[in-house]
Amino acid sequence: MRVVRFTNQYELVAPLYDIGADDLRARDERQGQSLQRWFAIDDGVPVGAFLTWLRPDDRMFLMFKVTDPRSYRPLSNVAVDVLGRSVSTVCEDAETDHLAALRDAGFRIETTSDRFVIPFDAILPRVARAWVPSGYVIRSVADLDEDRAFELDNKVRNLVPGTDGWYGDREWFGEELRSQEFDPSAYLIAVEEATDTYAGLIRVWRNLDGPRLGLVAVRPDHRVRSLAAALLKQGLQAASEWGFNTLTTETSPQNRNTYPGLIRMGLQPVGRFHQLIRP
Repeated sequence: MRVVRFTNQYELVAPLYDIGADDLRARDERQGQSLQRWFAIDDGVPVGAFLTWLRPDDRMFLMFKVTDPRSYRPLSNVAVDVLGRSVSTVCEDAETDHLAALRDAGFRIETTSDRFVIPFDAILPRVARAWVPSGYVIRSVADLDEDRAFELDNKVRNLVPGTDGWYGDREWFGEELRSQEFDPSAYLIAVEEATDTYAGLIRVWRNLDGPRLGLVAVRPDHRVRSLAAALLKQGLQAASEWGFNTLTTETSPQNRNTYPGLIRMGLQPVGRFHQLIRP
């Protein structure tokens, strides 16, 4: 097995991704940043590849596409040698062969998250009595200053394990607010009226396959009673009107607020995935 730097071998590599060469080329062009790819060949056939993706928290992710888990080791060896830095990736817990091969290649688990499918009729009663604390208002991000919303996004993402150090791309943030998945009714920000401080947010994406709760977070200096619950109430009520019975979300078992609440509702994870890092 040997590892080759990808230059323009779309015809050779595309079958690994189960798409045509032209489609893979077009997908690469839409990524919006300079991409690097290497692929592993065994007996003339590509059996694994990775594409680099620099995330706004300065984590360099390797986006693997692998049919032979043995290729993780040579691919990641090349990545560390060429990039000269730590690298990260994501793997589903159920993909036991791939997870074992990644660990064998030097990766360790950095964070773990579980995926939940939540019925609206189960969660809405839980937040029905939540109120907006005195001195705060909840408004749509569409009615607020976009630059200040971007700064709030950076602050609260840094509070989430696995995204510490996050500083997003301002242009990318703006594109998200103009994407087809954005709905202003469920992307809300809590504002402290006296200081005009952006204190917390909730965002629910209006995906084609159903709503996805991306994040609900409040700045530590504004964690007053019921503010997070009030954000949840208004955001989830809006999303419940999109024609779906459920929404999805991911949360870490280490989240001492959200995770136990989901379990108490009688919900069980439908999947688990890990963020891994190779120093």
